[in-house]
Amino acid sequence: MNQNTVCYEGGAQIFREGEKGALMYILVKGCVELRKKVEGGEATLKVIRTPNEYFGEMALIDGRPRSATAVCTERSTLMAVDETVFESMILGNPKFALTIIKTLSARIRSSNVQISELIETIPRERVAHGLVDFALREGEKIFDGGYKVEVAAVRTWINSHLGIGLDDFDAILARYLKNETLRYAATSVTTHEHIVLPPPFISDYNRRVR
Repeated sequence: MNQNTVCYEGGAQIFREGEKGALMYILVKGCVELRKKVEGGEATLKVIRTPNEYFGEMALIDGRPRSATAVCTERSTLMAVDETVFESMILGNPKFALTIIKTLSARIRSSNVQISELIETIPRERVAHGLVDFALREGEKIFDGGYKVEVAAVRTWINSHLGIGLDDFDAILARYLKNETLRYAATSVTTHEHIVLPPPFISDYNRRVR
């Protein structure tokens, strides 16, 4: 096979970390997450959602096992490219070759930062950063500048994206609530369905402004 259009349903795994790969993929439409195993679960290293964005090329370059798992988060269409076609694209198109080099360099730098953070940052801080990341993406901004988030949703998100175990998350959240760094939303005092991240917490742990 040289190249082939393939479709995956949401939740389908394209390849698994540690297995040998013979194809790279170009996104036609949909969304793919690249995930890496860490203590307590998996961390999302990159989200592929822009048409013509590619991934999995390292398996064709160095022949080593996959360094991450690729999972479709929605129904996706991909172009699968084998080693023969990839080499012809590199050798026959200098601009494409330069793009590959620049992309690989940027990805290596980004992955090194993410992996270093996952290894070096204590779980409590990783949870704090994750809470803020989730709140700014999915939360509801309230009157005082804080954000309200659903506990069940952010719990699942932090487990799957940052590799924090569910029990560890529960214990860390309980400490934040006990020392009143965070609080339950007024409508969730008894149900505990939503928490509020106050403005100082957002400011302290917002990685987007660093």
